Amino acid sequence: MNKSIYKISGMDCRAEEQMVTMKLEDVDSISKLEFNLPERTLIVFHSDENNLITNKINELQLDSKL
Repeated sequence: MNKSIYKISGMDCRAEEQMVTMKLEDVDSISKLEFNLPERTLIVFHSDENNLITNKINELQLDSKL
């Protein structure tokens, strides 16, 4: 199991959290998402490389960094 931590500066409410969740829902390698809205971070637990996950998050244009 791999763990990737993203800082998503534009994610500050449940609406953005829901957008990220919906964007990643079809990625089969993801086993769990942990959001921390006050810190604007997302921890993704996944089995494959994080390239697809990173690309999908970046498509939302929420100023994200791995």
